[in-house]
Amino acid sequence: MLTNKELKKRGRKAVRAHYLLFLILCVIAVMFGNEFAANDGILHSKDLFGKQQIEQDIEQSAEQAAEPKVVARLGVTEKESTQVIRDILDNDLLDGVALANQLEAQFESSGGDVVGHTNGILAYTINTVTSGTLAIHIFEALDKITGSDEAATVIFVILGLLLYILFCVCIPEIYAVVMRRMFMEARVYEKVPLHHAMHLLRVRRAFRATLTIVIKDLFYIFWCFTIVGIVIKRYSYFLVPFIAAENPDIRPLEAIRLSRRMMNGHKFEAFKFELSFLHWLILGVITLGVSNVFWYLPYKVAATTEYYACVRQMAKEADIEGAELLDDDALLAKADSKVLEELYQDISQEQCELKKNEIILSGKQQFFAEKLGVWLGRSTDKVAYQEQENRKYRMAEGLDAAAGLVYPVRLDPRIGPDNRKISYQINFLRCYTIWNLMAMFLLFSFIGWVWEVTLFLLENGEFVNRGTLHGPWIPIYGVGGALIIVVLSYLRKKPVAEFFAIVVLCGAIEFFTSWALEEIHGMRWWDYSGYFLNIDGRICAEGLIAFGVLGMMGIYLLAPAIDALLMKIDPRIMAAVTSGLMAIFCFDVIYSQFHMNTGKGITDMAVVIDNNETLQIQKGETG
Repeated sequence: MLTNKELKKRGRKAVRAHYLLFLILCVIAVMFGNEFAANDGILHSKDLFGKQQIEQDIEQSAEQAAEPKVVARLGVTEKESTQVIRDILDNDLLDGVALANQLEAQFESSGGDVVGHTNGILAYTINTVTSGTLAIHIFEALDKITGSDEAATVIFVILGLLLYILFCVCIPEIYAVVMRRMFMEARVYEKVPLHHAMHLLRVRRAFRATLTIVIKDLFYIFWCFTIVGIVIKRYSYFLVPFIAAENPDIRPLEAIRLSRRMMNGHKFEAFKFELSFLHWLILGVITLGVSNVFWYLPYKVAATTEYYACVRQMAKEADIEGAELLDDDALLAKADSKVLEELYQDISQEQCELKKNEIILSGKQQFFAEKLGVWLGRSTDKVAYQEQENRKYRMAEGLDAAAGLVYPVRLDPRIGPDNRKISYQINFLRCYTIWNLMAMFLLFSFIGWVWEVTLFLLENGEFVNRGTLHGPWIPIYGVGGALIIVVLSYLRKKPVAEFFAIVVLCGAIEFFTSWALEEIHGMRWWDYSGYFLNIDGRICAEGLIAFGVLGMMGIYLLAPAIDALLMKIDPRIMAAVTSGLMAIFCFDVIYSQFHMNTGKGITDMAVVIDNNETLQIQKGETG
């Protein structure tokens, strides 16, 4: 058995090699509130949304204006939405509605210039959930469906229990297994693809792995009623999450028994191992959890993974009962290079075939194709080049596995060597011609116009020609879409980086477009004041997330599909139609410089808001 010093040294080496991955995995674990929740001071020592101040404001407001019954409920130690749910279960629906409305109004008025709580889906979601209004709506819907308060209450309780099990038990427990598997891959291999986090779903063993951890936790809870069991059983079950991560096929009780056998004679050793991290826990208290999240948690899990690898090796050498269930050897150590070469021989052969007929670009054509995704040349060569690049991309992981750089999926006992299906069949690594880019610019501008008009119609019941121009297009959407395709084309092989780059790019475009329009014309065409996490009302978190999601859909699905369709059109017809539409668009741009599209619902949003408020007041008076 390696010493604690050697285990921690190996853990630090793994952290340095995969720090960003480990950090993301641990932050998500903390957010899920699983076994690491006690070490997340940075996330729980402070309230990111100012909830404590909101509670104080609500309590003060309640003392001044609410009924005595309501005042008594708003204690500092009691969550606001909890009392609303209690009212529902006590059949005091009117009291619950009154309290929820009061809390929601308080939340809406508590936001500042940046952290708005008034407008938008994010603000609405936060307000309705934290105030208990969502629970009221669900109960009222159940009451109408069943026609019985008692039946609605029973269903409400069952739904609440199911949601609790899903979000507070199942998801955190599944993630506990997923995280360990990712750490085990990272200790051996230089590359860890993010889609390997979906391993449990791919082998269809997510439920069994979850059940394993849940049963382990229940056993430990029962043992905690005994003084000895609190410590001893913690280390008896210490390796269960790792065992489930390596072999999700294993039955829950088998995993627990195997962990007990493996830890036989190692419990005190494991206790001392964990005790050696005490100084990091103390530092976490001093730094309010900052060091916990950014170093201690990744370091601790990486070192514990090394501990599991050591105990596993000893169990296999001793041939203890059940050791044969630890069957994913490639997860803990690299396979022989000859075995890997033979296993991925078909990928190597395909690579050789590609090299024989490889299309090699040079000069200006190479720069535009590789860096900007723009094709300069014949259409027939474009199709062949795209197919070549996409085949290379699909083969990349197989070649890395053959070289021992990434976990060889074909050696996974639950997948096997015969599963040679390659995912990512959509050819998103494309080069776009100038004509196709112009056509997509116009199409994205039109889609943006349809989106804006439809959204306004649904919210206000009125058709308004949104945008700065008079035609059915909003160029900011077209510009954003075209820039994502061109400027960010080199990030298409890195989806996570692509998403954040889209958010930054679209945010910059929207912010400076809003600023320029206001500076030039003295008017705003949109205003996100009151939206959650907005900057000067020009951009907001809700819009940026939407841009990120839509941008990802565009670059990986929509743009490739559109390009494939456009490539079927005769180039001469394509050039003529696109040129005509661009001429009309340019004329609209020039005309709108002198006759801007302004008015109610376009630049004068206050008129629409005032009218809606007046209409609501009238409905309330007549209702």
